[in-house]
Parts: sequence; C-alpha cells; structure tokens
Amino acid sequence: MNRRSASVRVVLVVVLLCCFIGGCAAPESFTVIVLPDTQNYADTRIGYAAQRWGNGDLRETFYGQTEWIRDNAERLNIVMVAHVGDIVQTDHASEWEIASAALSRLDGEVPYILCLGNHDMGHAPGPGATGRSAVSRETRFNDYFGAARLEACPWYGGRYGKGNDNSYALFEAGGLRFVIVSIEFKPRDEVLAWAGDVLRRYPDRRGIVLTHSYLRGNERIAQDNYNVTGNSGQAIWEKFISRHENVSFVLCGHTNVGYLRSPGRHGNDVHQILSNYQSWQDGGEGNLRIMTFVPSENRVGIKTFSTVRDEYVTTEGNAFSLDYPMARSRRR
Repeated sequence: MNRRSASVRVVLVVVLLCCFIGGCAAPESFTVIVLPDTQNYADTRIGYAAQRWGNGDLRETFYGQTEWIRDNAERLNIVMVAHVGDIVQTDHASEWEIASAALSRLDGEVPYILCLGNHDMGHAPGPGATGRSAVSRETRFNDYFGAARLEACPWYGGRYGKGNDNSYALFEAGGLRFVIVSIEFKPRDEVLAWAGDVLRRYPDRRGIVLTHSYLRGNERIAQDNYNVTGNSGQAIWEKFISRHENVSFVLCGHTNVGYLRSPGRHGNDVHQILSNYQSWQDGGEGNLRIMTFVPSENRVGIKTFSTVRDEYVTTEGNAFSLDYPMARSRRR
C-alpha cells in the first residue's frame, strides 16, 4: 500500500468514527433548527419566571441555545435557524438586549430568520401574569434586528415595508433550493399578498413559511381574541399557504406542540409543525427542534433536544419522521 492510499484510508476511518460517536449528519444531509418561544429566557421586566419556577434570570438558557447551535453547525450541517416568535416577554428594551446578545452568537456563523409573536409587540399591563400582548403592532424589534443588522447577510432576501417584521431568506443545501418567508403575528391581508408575491418570484425554490400563531395542537387556529387586526391560522391557510404549489413546510409556535399534514390546492403536501416549550420547567429548559433533511431517503427527521439537560426529548410529538420527496429524479 502506498503512502497516499494509507492516508486516504486513515481519513475515512476518522470520519466514520466521528459520525458514529458524534451522530453527525450524512454528507448530503443538512439541518434546519427551529428555535421555539424564548420569552421566559428574556423575562427581566415582570419576573414571571421567578414567580412560576423560582428562577428569575434564565438568560443563560437562551445564550446556551445559540452557542450550542453555533458549536454544532459544522457537525450537523446547520444551514438555517428559524425562530418561531415570542422572542421576548413584554417588548422591553432590556429583554431585547438579551435576545440580541443571544443571537449575536450566530452572526457571521449560521444564517437565521426571526418572526414576531404576540409577546414581541404592543405590551400593556395586566390582567394576567404577563399582562396583555399584541394590543398594537408597535414593537422595539427593529431597534435590534432591523435592516442595518441583517440586510448585508448573503442569505437575506428582502422585507415588506421599512422594518423586518416581515422578511424572507434564501438558502441552498443538499442540492436543493429554499425560500423561507417570515410573516408577522396575525398577518394582515397586505402582508399575505406580499408573501405570496415572494413565493411566486421563486417558483423553483421549496417554500417554508414561518409564523407565530397558526396551530393549536393538530388543528389550525380558527379565531383568537387579540386586539390587532389580521388573520388567524385557518385564514392564513385559505388565503395564502394552500394556494402556492411550492410551499412544503409551515413552522410555528405559540401553543405547545403539534403536527398537521394537509394537501394544498395543487396537490402538494404541506407539513405544518408546531413547537413551543415555554410552559415547561424553567421556560422550556433550552428545548429546540432539529430538522434533519436526508435527500437520499426522501425523509426529514424531527428531534427535540434540551441544551440544558444535554439530552433528547422522546415523548409523543417530539420525535418523528416525515416523508418528503427530495431526490432529483422525483422532484425538481
């Protein structure tokens, strides 16, 4: 055996051992991370976390999530992080500073896109443990995640209006091309029209829709009682998502966990995935969703991982697999 052959064999052995020990993704596989509601990790204004769990400062959990993502980006081939909203608790400057510090761990390292939840806008005092949210669309979000921070990123596609309340990103992985569109909490009709235009602009890309409130369990939300005018889950589906052939996924938060698969008007399967752990111990113990796309198997594996406990959550609804055609011979 010559020296070059021996070196190649050593490299292959090392790669196989790393994958066996560390659980790394196969070479063509890639990962999208879903970051569920982080509101309790950024709660410094009203002390809800302290009242409920006796822990008044959970910011390290938020920092730990984004550090884990950054540190495992190469091993898992993480190509996008999608935050499903309720980034903060009461739209307060001190909370946004925590969120900004947490997500700065990803700046220049891993692409990410955020959407606004009800707690990220229009906060008003009481009643209730956290006060009232979404009494208006006013938000400090753009003071921390505005165009100046994100528009220079190569994956950033554009936005609706002046702020980043509604935006989209473009990415490619495993020989596939994606467009991910983030729309506001209870999106207005004009926002749905804009998002539809984005999807039509990229018919050759697989569409992912990111929004906060959409599913309750395994059903779309028909109506809610928030003050802002806009569309709830079922209306979002009827007016927007179901009409676009290239939409494959909807990622949302707001209420616990759930999953729904529905055919769009063009016969395309739309996988609608709900992820939220804010009511779990200490606001969620750093739980996040790991979506592993395996093109060679036409499969997406969904796992839930706690960055606090350093272990997977395997209870019902937190570990499952989806059939999703990706091989070039079966889909463009």
